[in-house]
Amino acid sequence: MAFELVSAPHYAEAMTHRVLRFTAGASTHRHEPGHDDLLFVTDGRGTLHVGDEDYELSDGTAAFIGAGEEWSITVPTEGQLEVASVLVPAPPGPAARSMAKPAARVRRTVRQGTQLLQEATADREYEVLFDASTGSGGATQFVGFIPPSGAPIHYHLYDEICMIVRGAGVLHTKGSEQLISAGSAFHVAPRLLHSLENTGDEDLWVLGVFRPEGSPSAAFYPDGQPAPGYVEEE
Repeated sequence: MAFELVSAPHYAEAMTHRVLRFTAGASTHRHEPGHDDLLFVTDGRGTLHVGDEDYELSDGTAAFIGAGEEWSITVPTEGQLEVASVLVPAPPGPAARSMAKPAARVRRTVRQGTQLLQEATADREYEVLFDASTGSGGATQFVGFIPPSGAPIHYHLYDEICMIVRGAGVLHTKGSEQLISAGSAFHVAPRLLHSLENTGDEDLWVLGVFRPEGSPSAAFYPDGQPAPGYVEEE
């Protein structure tokens, strides 16, 4: 079962965000000829099948499916699996081709919590799951950790889709406020001024996928000055 949260029809070669829910047993085979698929397990356990290879999935597992690869999932008896999926346009589309970066060999799955934590603005940290170094030359997937209070107003040059994994807070954009909690998803367009306020007592976890591939810390303040921790894109 699939639910589209952010869809593509109104954009050129846009990303699409879906939530996929699998029940006990073997799923049908899937493939996306024109898109890479960046997956992140938000609930449950199962096994990912790609070609002749099997990969165990559980909460916090990220997986990369290249454009055109056929895959399926098996869920244990009486179990279920929920996966956040972001489809990223892949070449030969002209925008995808111009944005893609040379990528290392694909690392099929990555466990959140096992990668290096890096610093961003306002005492925030993030953990990159997929980028060009792990086979995703078209986009970066990461989990960001926002402490109580939140981040200052800023913008990015990349196009981003976000989903709240844990916690609750407020999304601030263009003078408006939107309550967010686990499962909330939103799109941040390039140069859109925004901030995430964490209204809880523990870190707010946000799953982000953005293109072109790069560093999540590539952020700017409203006056155009790079934010602390800024990493210049190559």
